[in-house]
Amino acid sequence: MDLIENLANAFAGKEVEKVPAASIVSVALVEGMERTGAGFPESHTNAEKMLQLGESAHRFAGVESINLPFDLAIEAEAMGCKVDLRDANEHIPEIIESPFFDDIESVDLCDDFLSNGRIPVVAEAISLGREKYPDIPMIAGQIGPFTLLGQIVGIEYLMKCLATQPEAVKQGVEICADAVIEVVKAYNTLDIQGDCMYEPSIAADLLPPEMFDDFVTRPLERIAKAADYNMVLHVCGDTTPILNHTLDLGYNGFSFEDCVNVKNANKIKHDLNSNTQLVGNIATDSLFHGKMDSIREETFRALDRGIDILGSSCCVPPGTPLKAMECMVKARDEYYEKGMEVNRERNEADISWTPDYHDVVLPVANIHHMTTIKRKARA
Repeated sequence: MDLIENLANAFAGKEVEKVPAASIVSVALVEGMERTGAGFPESHTNAEKMLQLGESAHRFAGVESINLPFDLAIEAEAMGCKVDLRDANEHIPEIIESPFFDDIESVDLCDDFLSNGRIPVVAEAISLGREKYPDIPMIAGQIGPFTLLGQIVGIEYLMKCLATQPEAVKQGVEICADAVIEVVKAYNTLDIQGDCMYEPSIAADLLPPEMFDDFVTRPLERIAKAADYNMVLHVCGDTTPILNHTLDLGYNGFSFEDCVNVKNANKIKHDLNSNTQLVGNIATDSLFHGKMDSIREETFRALDRGIDILGSSCCVPPGTPLKAMECMVKARDEYYEKGMEVNRERNEADISWTPDYHDVVLPVANIHHMTTIKRKARA
């Protein structure tokens, strides 16, 4: 199977040999670190180590993509924030100082943004990966504009500003969108097959759905239009209340968690006549705890219900065993070996079908608080 062509067809809504088992969200596992010798924090700052860790899920578990980088502090760092890379394999970088904290009107984008911090390291790692793996999809990633603004000014402060300084928030989100677009344009020069933009802070429990259009629709649409490759939007939590927004922004894919019913998402996608493909949504809890039976059933269920690209419901927890990721890929293969794709075809033809499964809400590890500001600091 040509993995790049198969993924491209999935993003285009065309017929695929198999639904890609290409986790679009970050996969950086401790077991992969141990087997490659590429752990944290070196894999955040060294392009060769970053690739070694990024390729491990493909090499050792058969995941049909290589995902880089592994944290969401890169853009904030390039905007002048100080980041603690931390020194344990299970810990991700954390923003500890920001020149914009509690001052939304001071947010600005520096002239040398793209050359700051670790953005050049990510670009180098992607280039090394393309040279080493010409036949494997390369998936990049970055933070979304609303979440980036929350990182650099403080998320609690940003929530207050929605009511007290709405115009300043809109301006701040647009500036952060400009930063994201700079990264997107840089990635346009690389040979990548996809890019996941993480926007956990636009989830309905943080940004009220009725505020979605006022604050984030335009900047998110601008980012989607800037990409020359397949762009995926990922939002944590129960995104059911905002599916009518996220599936209508012009993204090639929308990645969501297991608490969202794929059939329901497919129905909304159908009603919107949307070309945004559904991505995910195997529970991180099942993967992390190596619940092989659950992974297998969840894979069958997601495929039956019309998931377009199979993967984790959110960033894969570092402690997840490689065998769990392999189980997801093998369950996908089993689905086709047993001819179960006829269920999928029937269900896609009849959008009103009733699922045979009973949904169970599982606890999920998400990225709402992947990067937070630890203490106040002004430049």
